[in-house]
Parts: sequence; structure tokens; C-alpha cells
Amino acid sequence: MAEKITKSELNFVAQDKIWKDHIRYEIVASRKWPKEWGFLKTSYSDLVKDEITKTEREKIQLPAALTLPPITPISRYITVHPSPKPFPQTTSSEVGWRSSCPQHSLEKYGKYARPKGGLIKAFKWPPEAII
Repeated sequence: MAEKITKSELNFVAQDKIWKDHIRYEIVASRKWPKEWGFLKTSYSDLVKDEITKTEREKIQLPAALTLPPITPISRYITVHPSPKPFPQTTSSEVGWRSSCPQHSLEKYGKYARPKGGLIKAFKWPPEAII
């Protein structure tokens, strides 16, 4: 079945003019942007550095009971050995959608979802509606 071609698809001059307008608006917007939105390029700390005053806080000395010991590497307390070989059999390979044993498969009655075509075919839409 031949597709119908509308008049707007055949008018190359109008399509070219629309494309040129899009390009012109992009150029104008790119020239206006620094004037109107250039302040967004500066960081927040640069914008408010005059308004924020740094306050000096003195460090509080905690009692010895509340201080934390220095951080030591975790390898000093925990050692991790490599896994034993061969890797042990787990239940995840027995039951599930991708079971290695066919008797443990969850799909006992075959494929549940049967494809029936797309929405375009179901609604009897023209192929131009895909855009």
C-alpha cells in the first residue's frame, strides 16, 4: 500500500525557511545568553563571599573519656581469605527464572506473554503517527 505524501512534505522552500528561522533564533539566543544569564556561570561562593563573614570558633577540648582513638587500618582487625574452589552449590541455581535444572524451572506451562504486535497495529494508526 503506497503512503500518501502531504503537501507540506513537498514544499522544500517552506521547510528550508523554517530551518533557517530555527538557526537564526539559536544564534540570537546564544548572543543574548551571557548578558541575561551569565551570572549563572559564577560559583555561589564567589557571589556571596562579601556577605558571609567567617567566625572564628575556638576548639573545644574534650575529656579523655570522650575522645576517639586514632584510626587504624581495618586490615589489622579483619583478614579476608580467597573463596574456596570450587564455588559451593547454592539454591539460586536450583530455583528461579534461569534455573540450571529444568525440573526446578518456574515456567511450567510455557511462555506466558505472547507478543501480539505493537500499539500502532492494534489501534490501526497510520505509519506517520510514529514520529
